[in-house]
Amino acid sequence: MKQPLRIGARASLMSMVQTAPILTRLAPTPALLQPFYGAGGDREKDRAALEEDGVFSEEIEAALLSGEIDVAVHCLKDAPTIDTPGLVMAAYLQRDDIRDCLVTREPGATLDTLPEGATIGTASVRRTAALRGYRPDINIVPLRGPVGDRLRALGRGETDGLIVATCSMERLGLRDRIAERINPEIICPPLGAAIIALQTREDDVETRKKISKLHHTRTEIEAEAERLVLRQMGGFCNAPLAGYCTTRHGDQAATYTIRARGFTDDGSVAVDIRLTGGDATRVAMEVCQHLTRAERLFGTSSR
Repeated sequence: MKQPLRIGARASLMSMVQTAPILTRLAPTPALLQPFYGAGGDREKDRAALEEDGVFSEEIEAALLSGEIDVAVHCLKDAPTIDTPGLVMAAYLQRDDIRDCLVTREPGATLDTLPEGATIGTASVRRTAALRGYRPDINIVPLRGPVGDRLRALGRGETDGLIVATCSMERLGLRDRIAERINPEIICPPLGAAIIALQTREDDVETRKKISKLHHTRTEIEAEAERLVLRQMGGFCNAPLAGYCTTRHGDQAATYTIRARGFTDDGSVAVDIRLTGGDATRVAMEVCQHLTRAERLFGTSSR
């Protein structure tokens, strides 16, 4: 009998609903899901620690290194930007919708139609800065925690709306609650948004072969370019830094456009860089150079 692949993931509802389809797609390879109830970011004391790179991943990575599990499932935007020695991101699932969305109590609302003084719940530096720049009349209410908790706060009338990841709402089966999918030009997504990454031990060739059918090459190229920007600019999941890579397939070869946005916490100053080229890694490095020069000029910093 084949030994099942031991798949490790956080025990949150979001993590479970995005991990379950992975087990199905691995068939006929048997797989066993191991939830981590104490994984970083699930503990109350860690919820304010979003200034730390990889806060959501430490316990699962330790289990992977020790051989307790074979595969770790990560939301890429929450994973460490620098690979932990002995571990590699072995597969990237096809990317979902990178946009943030507006969820409101009143149906049919948009960011543009929200009344003056409306309250929006978010604890994200990135979202807060974008909202303050786009709708300075809106009041931001710090609100963090699982999507379900935030939706219940919305239902209790604690806010008029929420900004959450579109992919989170879709993975939870809450697509009908989305009032507006927000243009990335208004709220720039985080680097690594909407990508699920599968991590293995570096020397575990057999496991990498088993999960290879889940791998999406275009997403890998975009993901690695975005991780490069994060590493070069000292970013992490709640840093004042955002961006994304997109792929365009031409007649002869693909081209890659990378956008990176650095900003002050109040959204009053922002640096937006967008470059295109045929080599995603080279474009990412050029974006970092431009962003660094612009930050020095305008006095902003994503570090």
